[in-house]
Amino acid sequence: MAHLTNEEINQIQKSADIVNIISSYVDLVKKGKNYFGICPFHDDHTPSMSVSKEKGIYSCFTCHSTGNVFKFIQDYENVSFLEAVKIVAEKSGIELNVDFRETSKYESMYDAYDLAIKYYQNNLKSSLGHEAHKYLNDRGLSDEIIDEFEIGYASKEIDTLTKLFLAKGYDEETLINSGLINRGKSLYDLFRDRVTFPIHNPNGKAVAFSARIYEKRDNEAKYINTKETPIFKKGEILFNFHRARNEAKKLKKIILVEGQMDAIRVYASGVKNVVATMGTALTDNHVNMLKRLNVDIVLCFDADSAGEKATVAAGELLQKYGINPLVVRLSQEKDPDEYIIKHGVEAYQNLIDHPLTYFEFKKSIFSKNKNLTKAEDISKYINSVLEELKKSNDEILIESTINGLSKEFNISKSTLMKKFDSLDVKPITTKQKETVKLKKKRISLENDLCEKMIFYMISDTKYIRLYQQELSYLPISKYEEIAADILAFYIKYNYINMADFITEERDSKYLNDILEILDDNINLELIDNDFVGFIEKIKEIHKKNKIDDEVTDIKKSTDINEQLKMLNDLIKLKKDV
Repeated sequence: MAHLTNEEINQIQKSADIVNIISSYVDLVKKGKNYFGICPFHDDHTPSMSVSKEKGIYSCFTCHSTGNVFKFIQDYENVSFLEAVKIVAEKSGIELNVDFRETSKYESMYDAYDLAIKYYQNNLKSSLGHEAHKYLNDRGLSDEIIDEFEIGYASKEIDTLTKLFLAKGYDEETLINSGLINRGKSLYDLFRDRVTFPIHNPNGKAVAFSARIYEKRDNEAKYINTKETPIFKKGEILFNFHRARNEAKKLKKIILVEGQMDAIRVYASGVKNVVATMGTALTDNHVNMLKRLNVDIVLCFDADSAGEKATVAAGELLQKYGINPLVVRLSQEKDPDEYIIKHGVEAYQNLIDHPLTYFEFKKSIFSKNKNLTKAEDISKYINSVLEELKKSNDEILIESTINGLSKEFNISKSTLMKKFDSLDVKPITTKQKETVKLKKKRISLENDLCEKMIFYMISDTKYIRLYQQELSYLPISKYEEIAADILAFYIKYNYINMADFITEERDSKYLNDILEILDDNINLELIDNDFVGFIEKIKEIHKKNKIDDEVTDIKKSTDINEQLKMLNDLIKLKKDV
């Protein structure tokens, strides 16, 4: 069967009635030109999601979920893009004789992982995997959980999986690039005599394995993992995310643990909103995945000092994204797996239900190894707490913490406030303040202008033509690339449409930026003179930036002749402004 082309996908989107389709999931009420309903992507109690039939997009003014009909189905049904296209086509009465498998140059890699999973599972259920199966059962994993997580066993033989792949017609380079097979004097299996755990991407496709020894062996690592490949990047994968996502949205909470065995143990105990990092520190990509869930994040790392450091690092990163995580620290047991085995799931659930705030967790660290009856240790502790408190904009937290410190250590509030106010404050001259203020204002103005121009261009082809004729660049590279994509869409199809453009950009690294621009400007009135004004302001900013660069270059130069030449260029630039 044939695959869908972009043109066919765009046609399905045009034929679909976004209001009818979304109203099959959410009750919508018409108000003016748009329809409104309870947003399903956050804890909504009043209708905050707007659906525009005319533009073919939906937007929530509370959680800022925005997109076309495919994006809604993807997020609501937790399916891949092409699966969402299929659902929209079915709901719209459109018959399609096409192959809905994900079209990808890495399709053979995905297929290889699916075959490897089946092979390892069969091994585990055979006499070859008897000891490995017993090990898993002894660890408290039922056969139902073993099947759900597709856990298997790699046999002791050096190349049985390799031979199976070759017999099925797989290309050697594909197998090596996938990380499943290695090449020495001949091809051989990566995993041997180990329990295998498949790792899936957010869409539920297997992309890697982690393999564990099931009996003590000298000089062998407990775990070995598939190498990073084109379809597997540790910093972009959270183990069990595809299973945990819906449960996390339902419970408004997701638990982050350090290892997949911890995640499986917690999940098997009935606490299914759990994910694990893949032997790496939390990354920006991980945070963006978690942030989109719009739920509380509970950090539950190992109880040792390494786990404590990992908790601090993850907490600091999350705070940079405006997220204040919750923290669970286990008592004597090393990790959640051991804790649940020893104390049971109810005790673990109780910890999850009563976590520390990240600030409380940091306070507990500051008090470690200190004698809080000694003045010197009290001073160190209070200074650390105040420094951490300085990161917060929560006035109630600041006041209540200072009140608490005052009562606990019998120190006046005025002394504590004086110290608090003085922390991390560097003297800045009036001129420096004005420079910083102007720079922030300029950056904010540039962002605003770029976003408005992008919105205008997505809304009407005449603004694309004006951009192309009068400007053809933007001062911020991210927006310039988006503008180039809009122009490319227009050249290719000779029209522009918000929903179609979103569909075209579904794999773009700037998709979230585009959706935010649409969400922030959805009610913006399009006025021709305003767009012309945006162009003139950007030209003006561009010239002023060039002047600033020239001034900087003149100051850096030590060659008098070069300085004179640059000075002449600067004078010409200033005349043009």
